[in-house]
Order: sequence, then C-alpha cells, then structure tokens
Amino acid sequence: MGQLFAVLLNVMVLLLVPLGIMQVHTVVQTKNELLEVSAAAAKYVSNHGGTDEATIHQAVQAFISRELSEKKLSLSGSDLAVNITRTYSADPIVWSHEDEFELRLEAPYPRLTELFPLPAERMQVTRQGTVNVMDYDL
Repeated sequence: MGQLFAVLLNVMVLLLVPLGIMQVHTVVQTKNELLEVSAAAAKYVSNHGGTDEATIHQAVQAFISRELSEKKLSLSGSDLAVNITRTYSADPIVWSHEDEFELRLEAPYPRLTELFPLPAERMQVTRQGTVNVMDYDL
C-alpha cells in the first residue's frame, strides 16, 4: 500500500512540474535576488553619488553587472531595467550631499511554463535613499 501511494505521488509530481505548479520557488528566488541587488545598488548610490544622472546610471549599471557576476545570481544584467531619479535636490543640475533619490529595478517575471501564453510581466523593486558621500569629496 505504501508503494502504491509513493508511485501515485511521484506520478503527480511528474505531471505538475512541467505545468509550473511546483516551480514557485523560482519566482521567490528571483524576487529575493532582485531585492538583494537593489539594496546593494542603493547603498552604492548613497556612498558614491555622482555629477549627473547619466554618470550615475552608467556607474550603477557597471556595479550591478559586477555584483551579479561576483555573486553568481540567476538574474542577468541585460534583463534588468534600472531607473534612478532624484526626488529632492538642492541644485537642479549637479548632484550634491543630501539629495534624495529613488532607485527602481525591474526584471522579467520568471516564466513557469511555456504551455500557456501569458503577457510579459515584470517584477519591480523600488528603493529610496539619500546621497551621503560624493566621489569627488574623497
């Protein structure tokens, strides 16, 4: 009786895994990796700042690429969309101390199965921070 029960469970698992029902852990893993990378990127912006948005965006993109390769995360840098905007600034052009920013990272929602066509959704994480130190101060 125990063997029959084990065989039925194995058959159920083999049928459910291709449908994506048993692969929810990939969604959770992707969300956790996105949270980890966004926290590191927000800390990087807080500790380095920059002279303008283009420079900061390029530096953060490079930092995220290094972070993904060093930690060997399943996310890829080409799939991530990075958006950094200042929410408060003393000077409208140059970034300075105590400027507040919002960092938004987006990654494609992991596809659980290819059997059902679904619209392309994206996971999104938003972090807010304050620039503490500028690179040119060091």
